[in-house]
Amino acid sequence: MEETDRSLGDSINVATRSIHARLNKLIIARLPLAIPPQVKDPSNYVSGLLHITPIYGTFESLWKSILELPSSTENDSTKDGHSCEACKPSSAIHHTSDSLDEPHQPVVCTRIQSLLQHLHTNDLERVASLKKDIAFMTGWSPELLDEQLTSAAESPFLSAFVEHIRRSVQERPQVLLAYAWVLYMALFSGGRFMKASLSKIDPGFWTANTMATAPPKQDGLPLNFFTFDAPNEGDEIKLAFKKRLAESESLLTQDEREDVVMEAQRIFEFMVEIVGELDGVCSTGPQDQEQDSDEGIMWRMSRLLGLRARDSVAVAKDRRAWAKWLEKQQTVDEDGEIKDESRPADEDDDDADVLAACWHGEISDDNRHLTFTRRSESGSDGP
Repeated sequence: MEETDRSLGDSINVATRSIHARLNKLIIARLPLAIPPQVKDPSNYVSGLLHITPIYGTFESLWKSILELPSSTENDSTKDGHSCEACKPSSAIHHTSDSLDEPHQPVVCTRIQSLLQHLHTNDLERVASLKKDIAFMTGWSPELLDEQLTSAAESPFLSAFVEHIRRSVQERPQVLLAYAWVLYMALFSGGRFMKASLSKIDPGFWTANTMATAPPKQDGLPLNFFTFDAPNEGDEIKLAFKKRLAESESLLTQDEREDVVMEAQRIFEFMVEIVGELDGVCSTGPQDQEQDSDEGIMWRMSRLLGLRARDSVAVAKDRRAWAKWLEKQQTVDEDGEIKDESRPADEDDDDADVLAACWHGEISDDNRHLTFTRRSESGSDGP
């Protein structure tokens, strides 16, 4: 199929297929390291969310700010200011401060602003859900949570990614389509697999060693990141977004389409780097793990992320009496197997994951631990 015959979403999927598969493998290999029996509390999972939230927060806030800007009356993309060599997808991943100019006000033509207005929907935004999940597991106040997010965003690769998002969107606002396609649509494929798997874990795990002085105010589990406020797990939201994108992509020039596709590749490149950064953040030795278990989640988060929580060690010690491991039994399938609860991906959605078909999840005999094994090509379970 000729590139010009493909939809924008299909073009992104084809261009990113290889690195997308690589990122999927990295994530699925590390998921067991954030849940029982490898860990006794969700601090590793919290660390992951602290690194994801600034990414969503940056592009979502930039999108809204562009919609509020007075638009240019010039529709010629060669004259609307969408050009900045430092932000081109071919530039190096690892930006340094002296290689970047001061941020400048984006110049958005009416055509691009109209496209972004047509595609924007609050239903897809994830920052509030991510913050809700983190607060559930940590008991942090909104002020402390924002402080921790700011601190986490100072890590090398994450800060480089956030800066890259700002620069790219300032100069080529159309690349927001790449962020929406990659980071939202993933939640309807691999995100469903992760939600189905995480929902099988003992509910007590999510509040183990919490610093909260009272049970979380919200009901359920801290899986709002993967949950959309719509029937059928948000399928209507997904289909509506795809429909609007198909209606609008003809407004893009060929160069702008290429900008979007290349930016999608950059998103995956940065995400791979951030997974590696999290490996360093979350790796602990036996002695560290014993100390972590004794001091609680605030000690772990302060040491792992270098967070600036005031008197975090003292707080953890004061709150330890409140931390309890809830021995609740959970409901599992009669055969004890975690099945893929997500529906088959759309036939035209090349971005859809096949993780659930490749991995087998199983609850331990005491119904507390979730483990994963890879399915062999023949369909039988294997390492």
